[in-house]
Amino acid sequence: MGISTSRPSCWAVVFLIGLVVEIEAIVLAKGAPNRCQDGRTVMCAIVVSKAVGLIRIYPLSITNHFDLTIWSTAVFDVDFSKTDQRSESRKLISCQVTGEIKDAHEKRSLLDACVLRSGEVDPIDYQNFKRKSIAIVKCSGKVGASLLPRESSSNICVGTDEDGFAMTQSEFPFKPYIEWSSIQGKNHRTHLVGQEVYMGMMRNASTPFRIFENIHIGDADYEHWLVLGNTKDRRNIWVAAHVHRQKKIAQQSMLTSFETFDGTESAWPYETQGAANAKRAADQMEFNFTT
Repeated sequence: MGISTSRPSCWAVVFLIGLVVEIEAIVLAKGAPNRCQDGRTVMCAIVVSKAVGLIRIYPLSITNHFDLTIWSTAVFDVDFSKTDQRSESRKLISCQVTGEIKDAHEKRSLLDACVLRSGEVDPIDYQNFKRKSIAIVKCSGKVGASLLPRESSSNICVGTDEDGFAMTQSEFPFKPYIEWSSIQGKNHRTHLVGQEVYMGMMRNASTPFRIFENIHIGDADYEHWLVLGNTKDRRNIWVAAHVHRQKKIAQQSMLTSFETFDGTESAWPYETQGAANAKRAADQMEFNFTT
């Protein structure tokens, strides 16, 4: 089965230059800053391209990559990471922003095309079994949220680079979580690590729960897509790098052009996918017969 999607006007072309690869891609998620043990302040992004699908790009700089935002289109020079063995991870060499996706129908079409097909298996369980580290899921049913107090730590590193001024995730008093269910029926509580969420907590320090209003948590008129990734050192721990949301529509716009990718591209933007998402069949009632 092919994937139907409206293709943005700037899809990826890859040129091999030694070990460095040039990729044109669209930014779907951007994490809040973290600080390394050596004092560097870094971020990561999850992007999607026609050529390589969904990949993680790291490290991003707050100062040098300020214009790289959600739905930016950009040309990235990347290499395989020597310190991150996850197959979707790439080391950023350089990047240049070329534009931005603005049309809501185009965004929706791309997000729906990127939703992982895992049949009756929960998408996170499916990716854990496949030893993959990125998944995009569409929440099924109601979505909740919570803020948990963060334990104070004396191991916070002092910034030593040009981005050392930034407040990193570990310095915030709360950890935000989203509570959601997959279409297969499994419930999840997932740590939100997106830059948007942490910037929201910084701007609303006295009313941190307002971040959930901005994401339309609890609003039945909105649909939510989660861009998920697992952590480098604990592969079974998954976080949400961004929460996409759009107001529900009764019917897809007939003006949007669709294209079907066939053959080897049927699993795009993943290496492999399963059958179409479906609710897991419940145990059936058994009848006793006397013969």
